[in-house]
Amino acid sequence: MSVRNRLLGYGFWVGVLMVLTGLGLGPLHSVYAAGRSEATREEVVIGYQTIPNGAMVAKQLGWHEEHLGRPVQWVQFNSGSELNAAVASGSVDIGLGGSSTTVSAIAQGVTARVFFIYDIIGDNEALVVRTGSEISDITDLVGKRVAAPFGATTHYHLLAALGEADVDPESMTILDMTTGDILAAWQRGDIDAAFVWEPSLSALLELGGDVLITSGKLAEQGYLTGDIGIVREGFAARNPELVVRYLETELRAIELYREDPQAAAAAVAREFDMSDAEAARQMAGLQLLSGAEQLGSEYLGTSAAPGGLAEVFYATAEFLVEQQTIGQLPDIEVFRNAIDASFLERAVDSLEE
Repeated sequence: MSVRNRLLGYGFWVGVLMVLTGLGLGPLHSVYAAGRSEATREEVVIGYQTIPNGAMVAKQLGWHEEHLGRPVQWVQFNSGSELNAAVASGSVDIGLGGSSTTVSAIAQGVTARVFFIYDIIGDNEALVVRTGSEISDITDLVGKRVAAPFGATTHYHLLAALGEADVDPESMTILDMTTGDILAAWQRGDIDAAFVWEPSLSALLELGGDVLITSGKLAEQGYLTGDIGIVREGFAARNPELVVRYLETELRAIELYREDPQAAAAAVAREFDMSDAEAARQMAGLQLLSGAEQLGSEYLGTSAAPGGLAEVFYATAEFLVEQQTIGQLPDIEVFRNAIDASFLERAVDSLEE
């Protein structure tokens, strides 16, 4: 196994150690400094990423603080791998991670339940190359320096794009970077290409970049990705009503986007300090599913009739094993058992009453 692939396999546990020691994760420091377990703290700790979806609408409008009846602590993460490590350590209760990192978490035995789909990723993530670099095809990446946050959906899609083009990842230098580091490296000229999500995607394009392939295109080729909600099992067992109320608020945010997209975009614009028009454009690159759609056969399904999300997770895991990103392929029942639609069922029912 190459050094790079060994690092891929160890990436998740490196993230765990980083979280447990509080190193290099500035926004997390206050959580660990507090030194309190979930059983003794009053606040609900929500992990989030800067993705222009309904979660950011609810955060900006303060709806969770209003509806949960408990103090809320927001903790920003650069990737789903960091979030998984925090959930595994018991420091975060509810969070958002990409589908590929969620698959890795399940495969690694993180005690969390998949209970929500924040969005299905389309053109909101893309592989960007420098304008005028003469990179017009995936095969042109041979010998280049390409960046992506390891373990994230963009890393998964980078490897998928290379696989579809029959390009060996070892034929280029693939660098593990956060989105912030990618932006800085792009400005310095240190990298030739990067697979990132919004709003970093727009920043790279503005600095002189062109889209080579989008996540939406790769989804059409069978590599579906999304941003997935997970809840720590211990928290969910002790606070099922809070989990349901959390989902009621998330569904409210999705309903606002569908009924008044301008108001939803305005909230995201304030959260990200951008124009309303730019926020609306970025949100359009994601598909936000209603509660009823998520409970359908294509996605979570119901407690009585599980949906197809487990099959998507299993297919993703197969690919990650082939790429040596995770060490062993779990049985599909492991993924089915990790998906819990009961909280969303209750939230949908309560909103229909």
